[in-house]
Amino acid sequence: MQKKWILVTGGSRGIGAAVVRQLAQEYDVVFTWKTQQKHAELLESECSDLTGRVSGYRCDGSVPAEVKHLAQTLLAECGAPFGIVHNAGITRDALHFKQEIEDWQAVIDTNLNSVFYWNQQLLPAMLGQGEGSIVMMSSLSALKGNIGQVAYSATKAGMVGMARSLAREVARFNIRVNCVLPGLIETEMTTMMSETEQKALKNAIPLRRLGRSIEIAKATAFLLSEASSYMTGQQLVIDGGISA
Repeated sequence: MQKKWILVTGGSRGIGAAVVRQLAQEYDVVFTWKTQQKHAELLESECSDLTGRVSGYRCDGSVPAEVKHLAQTLLAECGAPFGIVHNAGITRDALHFKQEIEDWQAVIDTNLNSVFYWNQQLLPAMLGQGEGSIVMMSSLSALKGNIGQVAYSATKAGMVGMARSLAREVARFNIRVNCVLPGLIETEMTTMMSETEQKALKNAIPLRRLGRSIEIAKATAFLLSEASSYMTGQQLVIDGGISA
């Protein structure tokens, strides 16, 4: 019997890579990358001993033709996916009235439009399969504003609205749609901060620490699993208490 497979967009590093590692303990996982080929190859190697088969493909999710080509290839080779994790995202922080149009468009295309492009290609097969789960990697920025992140916040809030409406559209086909909203998570950027800067960040969090990528990955796995079978159209905030 063929193992269920999951698509993780933007899965070559950070939260995406943690999600790939976590899911590969149970599923076959296909992840996409755009520029991080070395990270993608390393991740495939790291996952070689896990239960699921892990494969990375270069694909720019903001380009509909690239999404269509890869989606059709995957459907032909693997059949309908059991799940999609919409994780790919970028930030181009700038004050709203100073933001370049090209940067605004890049954030919208990468973070939000790509979700539509992938769903358009893969959802019909999932509907025919009669089961599945979609997880959108939103952000605390969808609920809490940040200076310089109007574009980013708009896309992350858009994902929440998209998930709620889509959940109603596909529920009768036994497909669930939920969002994960991470707060401040340990990244390459935060580890490069000074001790003083890191302390200031942590002091703003009730739990007094940054979140870990594995914590987001486990929440994502939960939303894909039978353990959350009665959850759809919801948003799971994982922020150490910032939004409390």
